[in-house]
Amino acid sequence: MHALTAMLVAIALTAGAPVSLWSQWQIGGEIGVARFGGTSRDTDGTKVAPYRPTTLALSLGREVGRARVSLTVLHAKTGLAAEGPTVAVVQYDLGSLWEVAPELTIVVARFGAGVAARVEAGPAFDFWNFDGEHRNRVGGRAGVALEWPLARALAGSLRVGGVLTGSVFDPDDVPAGVERLATRRLTVAIGLRYRL
Repeated sequence: MHALTAMLVAIALTAGAPVSLWSQWQIGGEIGVARFGGTSRDTDGTKVAPYRPTTLALSLGREVGRARVSLTVLHAKTGLAAEGPTVAVVQYDLGSLWEVAPELTIVVARFGAGVAARVEAGPAFDFWNFDGEHRNRVGGRAGVALEWPLARALAGSLRVGGVLTGSVFDPDDVPAGVERLATRRLTVAIGLRYRL
């Protein structure tokens, strides 16, 4: 009953809100490529990690002054690669990643006609599925983005970001002599953001 009351109060308060208030909500989409480091390392230096997937992300955010609070959901289909000093062996389409990332983004500089540089940070909740075996990890996410206007309510973006979580492997996944490492991910993505 309390949830229904709160929802009715929220609707009543926002029903008379000016249109400019609603224009602060934004939805966005991105496509990118990721590169992973860490995950596990053998004594000879061979590393095993997810292998260079294409990432797709959707986000919903709200502008509050120079800041934006948003929630991003990212998906990637990935393989695993064992990379040594001179050779790499890749098994494609072995796993998938879903990531849920609440985020705070702040404008740090503005250039010309509406171009903005932003920094962003927040937690990352990663849900891995490797051939039916699930691994959930929590970590941190940070990045920088450049955004520019394309039309009245549409903007383009270029973002470079990193995520750090615990190893995607559990202790039972690796043989003796193999060290589990923190999983590092670097993503470069381009996107569009629409102001509602």
